Amino acid sequence: MGQKQSTRSMLKPGDHIFTNRAGDLYYHHGIYVGDDLVIHLMAAGIKKKNSKCGSCTKCGYNGRGNGVVKTCLDCFLDGKNLYIFEYGIPCKSPDEVIKIATEFLQGERDFGTYNFVSNNCEDFASYCKTGQRLCSQRESFIRVVTRLI
Repeated sequence: MGQKQSTRSMLKPGDHIFTNRAGDLYYHHGIYVGDDLVIHLMAAGIKKKNSKCGSCTKCGYNGRGNGVVKTCLDCFLDGKNLYIFEYGIPCKSPDEVIKIATEFLQGERDFGTYNFVSNNCEDFASYCKTGQRLCSQRESFIRVVTRLI
């Protein structure tokens, strides 16, 4: 698994994308579904402090998280860098990835309550893409903590 800094023109529907937050302290992940839209998991009730999309005319996003949401790419990126997540394992077809993300968005499936440690946006995007909850951020954190102990 890896990353590749990207541009909008490189995006394809079904891509697992992410963007940096708090410098590069952590990353926010989602599924690009085409037409400049992203489905992603957000912590309910959390408002982005520096959101440039406080009341977006493109997607209606008001800056507040509410579980699985669909926003425009601008609101997802919030002025930060765009990356495409690259997998070294088999992934679902783009149509299947979008179907799964849309089912969560529409409430046909329940991904559960957002939890930064055990059920986060990277878990969501990787599950849609591979069928497995994978979180490289969590794995990196565990490696660092394990070394400190």
